[in-house]
Parts: sequence; structure tokens; C-alpha cells
Amino acid sequence: MDLAKSATAAVSNVSSDTEESKDSIRDDDYPKPAIAWSSVGVLSVAYMFSLMDRSILVLLVEPIKADLQISDTQVSLLTGFAFALVYTVMGIPMGRVADLWVRKYVILFGVTVWSLLTLLSGFARSFGQLFLARMGVGFGEAGLTAPALSMISDLFPPKRLAFPLSVFMLGGYIGGSLSLVLGGAIIGFSESVGSVNLPIVGEILPWRFVLMVAGLISLSIIIPLMFLSEPKRHHKNNKNESVNSRHIDFNEVLAYLWQHKKFYGVFLFAASCNYIIAYGSASWIPTYFIRLHGWDASSIGMTLGLVSLLPIIIGSLFSGRFIDYLYCQGYRSAPIWVMSVAGPMQLIALLTMVYAPLIEIKICAIFFTYLFGAMYVPMEPLTIQMATPNAIRAQVSSIMLFVLNLVGIGLGPLSIALVTDYIFKDDMAVGDSMAVISLFAYLLSAIAFYFCINPYRDRLMDVLGPKID
Repeated sequence: MDLAKSATAAVSNVSSDTEESKDSIRDDDYPKPAIAWSSVGVLSVAYMFSLMDRSILVLLVEPIKADLQISDTQVSLLTGFAFALVYTVMGIPMGRVADLWVRKYVILFGVTVWSLLTLLSGFARSFGQLFLARMGVGFGEAGLTAPALSMISDLFPPKRLAFPLSVFMLGGYIGGSLSLVLGGAIIGFSESVGSVNLPIVGEILPWRFVLMVAGLISLSIIIPLMFLSEPKRHHKNNKNESVNSRHIDFNEVLAYLWQHKKFYGVFLFAASCNYIIAYGSASWIPTYFIRLHGWDASSIGMTLGLVSLLPIIIGSLFSGRFIDYLYCQGYRSAPIWVMSVAGPMQLIALLTMVYAPLIEIKICAIFFTYLFGAMYVPMEPLTIQMATPNAIRAQVSSIMLFVLNLVGIGLGPLSIALVTDYIFKDDMAVGDSMAVISLFAYLLSAIAFYFCINPYRDRLMDVLGPKID
């Protein structure tokens, strides 16, 4: 407890303004809108490319298996474990470096690493080489999200932060779709022309060519990133500039989170429950339609891609605008309430998709499932950014991403599979399994969100003062 109190004091000394300094931070202390929005645009494109490089391997499973002579288990390690382990673990030190150093440089480093490793994946001649390359992709991508969230939080006043964060998160959604669209287009082109002969390298099979092209496309984003300006960090103690975030070690950051566990702990539990559904449903909805309705993988992939794109854009951008409006009206707990409403609505849409008698109704339900899911996702990083002192925002964001991704990726698909295999004991009951896990997870998240409303208001009072400017 003593360490927690000293950490609270240390963070407060670094990042919490006196009333005089808070009042001195005006809208004109932030970059001009053109500069701020151009920065968000570049960061959003970088996020889009990161999701594209992260996901594109799932389209190349069969040719990789045939060329490298590997098993399904080894493929699953390449598409999941190799990336996820490094990505989740290395996000925390990357977040700390971003709090101590220039965030733009951390992002540039991450983009360069993951792009080059994606490109080099095309040269892998064995499972071990490709596994190491995928780990490198995870290491590079760990340097983007948390630093970018912290950076965007210093580009806009708090009362206008939700919409820019929604735009940034939207880039990730689009990147996931582009991994299918662009990946499919590149695969189709490369297969039509067959193997490609490159100078020095020699013959390149289509799957290798796809990874090389994807890496080069991502590498191109470093050019606009180099021209970004590092925004000034706001909500610092302007009366003591000699004190800075380098004086806060990671143990003090953890102690600070423990000191305020009534917010951080409860909020992360609530968000983790919803991530279980997000990752779980994303993994098993295609299988549901294949098993119960006889669709082929290509048809369900195209249908989900087309049906989901519009609601993702609408839901993400609307929620950002709406939260900014509510903050201006003085509703300090607005993100918590939006998540509390969007979660159950997404549950209703998911249950409708599972149990509706007509395929047309199921497709409409998919639309609303993605709509409410897209409304929910930007609220998580916004809530953390608003409630956390500037000096440790990237580190806290990286810890949040570590927990959410670990729980979501680890338990989401697995929990639904376990219910299908060991409770229903019927592969055709995958829809019922999604329904059971969804009901249970959303019930827990709704209770947790209720208990973190007042602690969230307290955090905003400590970090931003009595008024959200």
C-alpha cells in the first residue's frame, strides 16, 4: 500500500495539473485541426496495414502447407500463437518506451520491423524460419497501437477526443477487410501468372509473392509517418518541468493501477468479457453458416465482408461523435453507458442470427451485430485515455491491450468450442454454444460496468479536473 501511495503521488506530480495549469490548457494549445486530423489519418492507415499484415496469412494456408510440408497444428501456430505471444507481451515494454521517448519514433520503428518481417516471410524455407518471422511481425506491431492512442490523445482536447479515436480504430476494421480483399486479389493475380522470377532471388511461388507485396505496401507508410509532428504532452505539472515520466518506474505504474483498482480492475474485467464474445463469434460465425446452412467458405467470407463493412463504418463514427456530444453536455460517464447499452444490443442481434428462421433475417442480424460491436470497440481505449494521467497513458494502454487480447484470443474461440464439444457434444450445436457463452459473458460485463461508473467519474475528476475542456 505504501508503494501504491507513493506511485499515486509520483504520477500526480508528473501528470496532474494544478487548477491553475489545468485552466491554462486551452483548445489553442493543441495542434491546428488540419495537422491533428492529418496525423490521425496517417496513424489510421498504419493501423489498417498492421491488421492487413496480421491477417493475410490465413488466406495462404494451403499453399504454405504444400510448399513447406507442415501440418494443420503448425499452421495454427503460425496464424495465432507465433504472433499473439510476442504481440501481447512486447506491447508493455513498447508502451513504456513510448511514455519515455518520442512516440513517433516508436511507431516508425514498429512499422519498419513488421513490414520487413512480413516481406522476409516470403523467403522462409522452413517452418522454423516462418515462425520466427511471424514473431517479428508481432514484435513490430506491438509498437503501434498504444503509442498511437497516447499520441492522438494529445492532438485533441478531451471533449473532442472520442471521434478521432473512433476514426483510428476504424482503420483496424478496414484493415481486416482489406486483408481478405487485397489478399484475394493478389493471390488471384499471382496464381494467374504462376511463379515469379526475380533477379538474384530466382523463382518465387505465389504465396511468397503475396507476403512480399504486403510487406512493401506496409513499408510505404513510413514516408508520411516521418513528417508527423510529435504533439506536446498535456496535463503535465507545468510548475515542475524537471519532474518527468522517466522518474516513474514500471513497478510504480503497476502500484498506481492497484491503487485505483476499483476502476481499472473492474473496467478491464467488463471489457474482457465482451472481448470473449467479439473474438469467439468472429471465429465461429463462418463455421455456423457452413455447418448448419451448407454455405462454402468463399460464399460466407464474401457475405460477411460485404454485410459488415457499412455497419462498421457507421457504428464506429457515430459512437465517436455521440460521445463527444455527451461530454460537451457534461455527461462524464458517457462511454460506460454507451458500452452498457451497445453490449446487450449486440447480444440480441447475435441471438437473432442464431435462432431466426429465415436466412434474410440472419443476414440483417449480422448487420446489427457488427453495428453495435463497432460502437463498442472505440469506447475502450477512449475510457482508458481519459481516465489515465498523460505520463503513463501508453503503458496503461499496453497493459489493457495485453489483458484484452490475451483473454479474447485465448478464451473467446476456446470457450465456445468447449461448450460445443463437452456440453452439447454435437458439432451442429455451435450456434447454441455462441448463445450460451454470449449470455453469460454479457451478464458479467453488465454487472461490472455498473460498478465502475462512479470510479470512472472519480478518475476523470483526478485527471481532468471538474470540467472536461
